[in-house]
Amino acid sequence: MAITEARTRATDIFEAVRKEGGEIADEARSATGHVRVAVVGAIEHVPELLGTARSGAEQVAEHLPEAVERARSGVQETETRLQTMSDPTLRLLTAGLIGMAAGLYLAGARRPVTLVAIAAAFTVGSAIATRPGRIRGDFV
Repeated sequence: MAITEARTRATDIFEAVRKEGGEIADEARSATGHVRVAVVGAIEHVPELLGTARSGAEQVAEHLPEAVERARSGVQETETRLQTMSDPTLRLLTAGLIGMAAGLYLAGARRPVTLVAIAAAFTVGSAIATRPGRIRGDFV
């Protein structure tokens, strides 16, 4: 191969590479433009999303005292009803709930489920312990 042929061939290869590089650069610019449009679109929606979140938070804060009061009165009513039950019934209920919690734990139930059973057992047990007029230590 002669030097002129080599130069011609090298020039052709260089031109082909430059043309391909230009096309790749154009594609990269196009992709960058699409990303820029998507980001600007997302940023335009941020104030709307923040307004919606704020409105939801205000509604929750507005109804929170009512929900807390209903929960408190429900707990008091449950405690009152439990305390009116007989001791053997409450002991049996507590033992059953403890057994259920242990069974759920041993069966591999999810922790929140097991904790609910334990909380129920604790609630019934505390109704026995906090019964009005009860002599401390009288658990027989």
